[in-house]
Amino acid sequence: MFDADTVALITRAPALQDLDLAALPQRLTNAYASIVAARIRIRRTPTTRPTLPDVTAQTVGEMQRLAFALEGYLSAVPEREDRAAAGFVAGTAHHVALLAEKITATQPRPTALGLAGISPEVSATLLFLIAEATADAAEMSKAILVQTDDPVERALLNAVQHLANGRLAQLLDADTPAADVFLQTDRTNQGVRSLYYMLLHGVRGMAEQMLGREPRGVTAPYTVTPQALFDQVKALSVDPFGDLFRGANTGPSSLFPGPLHMASLCSAVSRDLAPSALTSLPPPAGIDRDGWSEVMRNMAYRRPYLWRNHRQAIAAGYLEQGVSSVISFPTGAGKSTLAELKIAASLLRGEKVVFLAPTLALVDQTAKTLSKTFSQARVLRERTEESLLAIEADELPEIAVLTPERCLALLSFQQDVFEGVGLLVFDECHLLHPRAPDNSRRAVDAMLCVLNFATVAPRADLLFLSAMMMNAQQIAEWLDALTQRQCLALELRWKPTRQVRGCIVYGTAQIETLRGRVREVRARSRAATAPAFLRRELTADPFGLFCLRQTWHTTDRDDYALLPLLDEPIRLATGTAQSGDWYLTPNGNQVAATIATATSAKGLKTLVFTQTIPLANAAARRATELLGRPDCVLTPEERALYNAAREEVGADVHLYLRVGDDYELASSAATHHGLLLPAERGLHESLFTRPDGINVLVATSTLAQGMNLPSEVVIIAGDSRFDTEADRLQRLEAYELLNAAGRAGRAGANSYGFVLVVPSKVVHFDETTNRIQHHWGSLQAVFSQSDACIAIEDPLASLLDEIHAAAAPLSEAAQYMIQRLPMSTPTDDDDPDMPARHLLAKSFGAFLARARDDETWVHTRIEAALGARRADPTATEDVAWAERLAAAAGLPIAVIRALGESLDERPVAEGASVSDWRDAMFDWLDERPELIPTLLRREALEGLWGGLPTVCQGKLSCSFGPG
Repeated sequence: MFDADTVALITRAPALQDLDLAALPQRLTNAYASIVAARIRIRRTPTTRPTLPDVTAQTVGEMQRLAFALEGYLSAVPEREDRAAAGFVAGTAHHVALLAEKITATQPRPTALGLAGISPEVSATLLFLIAEATADAAEMSKAILVQTDDPVERALLNAVQHLANGRLAQLLDADTPAADVFLQTDRTNQGVRSLYYMLLHGVRGMAEQMLGREPRGVTAPYTVTPQALFDQVKALSVDPFGDLFRGANTGPSSLFPGPLHMASLCSAVSRDLAPSALTSLPPPAGIDRDGWSEVMRNMAYRRPYLWRNHRQAIAAGYLEQGVSSVISFPTGAGKSTLAELKIAASLLRGEKVVFLAPTLALVDQTAKTLSKTFSQARVLRERTEESLLAIEADELPEIAVLTPERCLALLSFQQDVFEGVGLLVFDECHLLHPRAPDNSRRAVDAMLCVLNFATVAPRADLLFLSAMMMNAQQIAEWLDALTQRQCLALELRWKPTRQVRGCIVYGTAQIETLRGRVREVRARSRAATAPAFLRRELTADPFGLFCLRQTWHTTDRDDYALLPLLDEPIRLATGTAQSGDWYLTPNGNQVAATIATATSAKGLKTLVFTQTIPLANAAARRATELLGRPDCVLTPEERALYNAAREEVGADVHLYLRVGDDYELASSAATHHGLLLPAERGLHESLFTRPDGINVLVATSTLAQGMNLPSEVVIIAGDSRFDTEADRLQRLEAYELLNAAGRAGRAGANSYGFVLVVPSKVVHFDETTNRIQHHWGSLQAVFSQSDACIAIEDPLASLLDEIHAAAAPLSEAAQYMIQRLPMSTPTDDDDPDMPARHLLAKSFGAFLARARDDETWVHTRIEAALGARRADPTATEDVAWAERLAAAAGLPIAVIRALGESLDERPVAEGASVSDWRDAMFDWLDERPELIPTLLRREALEGLWGGLPTVCQGKLSCSFGPG
């Protein structure tokens, strides 16, 4: 589950006797997977204390010995060169052992800082900070349970938690115990508390440095650095008895091992964490240092640490003006932080920013995040319930968050608003890649958006972000040519989180027995489908086959672990073949809901991905049935969302969640899909994010598109979806599965993720022969890849080839692309095709053709597309308002002309409002219902709405009021 960089770090750990460093990553993965599987499986009862299986208990013992050994090495010599590796391995081993402790403990164990030692969760948190694994440190700190009356111990434990989570302002704002509160006790305890008191001020000093603040408190009157304080504690913790043993150099010493050990770890943290401080980042060229420092300090209140990949990108010149970038970091590797830094640099230069996100859910989430980070800037986000093109402002605000479709509409009709834009951020830019026919229009719109933006704002930098992109270097070279400026390709594979990925399998013997039973009943039944009594018999014990490496690129049995998942069997199902035979099916949706119920019951936040909205709703209902009513009441903010959604639909029975009269939640699982109202979606996300909210969220692919919600477990219900045109199951694309899997684990919340795929066929495994049902091979082909699994192609290129070939009537996508090509109003000397010619010549496909020295392809495809547009029987020789509006809105010319004729016949009154125009347009639509699917695309309506006043003035007998 570890990326290549982390594997290399692990294998650089100090060598221990009988420890195979090369195999250590797999051992750590196996330990984590086996303990999580045991946590799901083991049931707790009021009368019995859970016990770990013998094999798991042995694994836990190995992890504890490894953790304490490496921790001891690092404590004895905190400046050792391999301290990062030692710290990461020791922290990881501690984390695994503490997960096991949660399973068997009858009640939580309070965290302690004592004379003899410190609790392992404190050690592990500091060890991860030494390794610059701040995401792991943040998660580990959640295990610190502060239940002490000692004010120094309480303050220091809270300080360590705040430090690990980057809550540095809260750390410094917390009250510091008075120096005399711990002196009313015996001398030994006075000494222990005094040493921990000094460590508290050392930790506070680190926070002051990280936030760029002036020292306060105990360090203020002196030039005492945090490092000096830690060294002083170490010196005071060891005192030779001296004269008692006549000055013998080898005599025993007076020791305070707990403070000594913590001081050694804090000393290493102080040395290694400081370079990662956001406030230490120098400003890019041309930006005022004071202004930059102020912005960095403000950002540091939420996110104070830079990860290693951030620093590498910045060192390459990423933040400089005139430098575009294509970033293909893995999911969860901090692309958002880099985007915010680039946005900060642009805003400080007085430039505006356009941020593209593929879905309205992601638009909403991104806008909220940017509003918090840049509280002084105006942030405009696209909404479903309002028309962006109807805003009264003549310019964009400092930050505009849009879908590519909406941005393209703006570029078509309101180019002036892009004046002053210095940065375009395109998140999830693999949207450019052409996919299934129903999605090809989105890819075309995205590509046209980029090309038009580069024309309208030629000096702006471009920032493309995607974990799925595998040809970042090629895209960067194209953007370099498109902008005529440098474009970096950043493809660093390190990530702060990691996942164990597995597949649901069953024992071969059980499956063969069930298949025999199905054949036996079928032979004597005349029914078309299997009877209920047979379906009740079709149960099998589920196992997880987990890969111990990051990708499933081997078939070596030692690289996989087979672990039982539940104590009870799961019910499979049957299907009926065309021949009439019955066959065993995986019952994937119900199986996923059942496993999600088990993980939820153990407090694990679980995302379930289904292939359709009805399946998502069914899985959520099933999980609620199994889990029962949750103990959860809506917060005031959630009540406002619930009431807004209820008011919009008219009654609570039409909402997806069930809520009582006193706002107590009746549903234990929620859904997330495209039919949710915005307020409803916000409510579901809030309930899933809450630690005391719901633990199961069942989603369709909308959530896989870059959404960040805290999930420890992801269950993918099926690796295929039903294709109605082909009348059979079609395997999901690799990027769909990998993108969904990437939602497991989130830096700062869950550094580890647990992924389970429920295959669309029953996969069985024979442990004695190590043979697995062949369908697993298709899953292996997917998960043998990294997140970067899409070589982005130009969606225009295949359409241009189709138009050039002209062997059959053009597809809808090809016709749509032709309709969207820009067109100018010609003068006597101008060519109205020139804008389209220039745009297509700058496309990604044209760039690739030139790279292979095929200028002929570029010329012939452009001329074929322009010829096809001129050949439209509804076009005229003179470019008129209809042609230009059709090109801008992406609608057939005939539709535009018919609308114009209708409004000529039924003119809208002079000075009419937008609503008058809307009513006239819908009156016209009532007479042409066949056009509604085409015209009611939101961006097409926006195009007409926004374009007619500016393009068609004088042609139509109507005028428009404000907006």
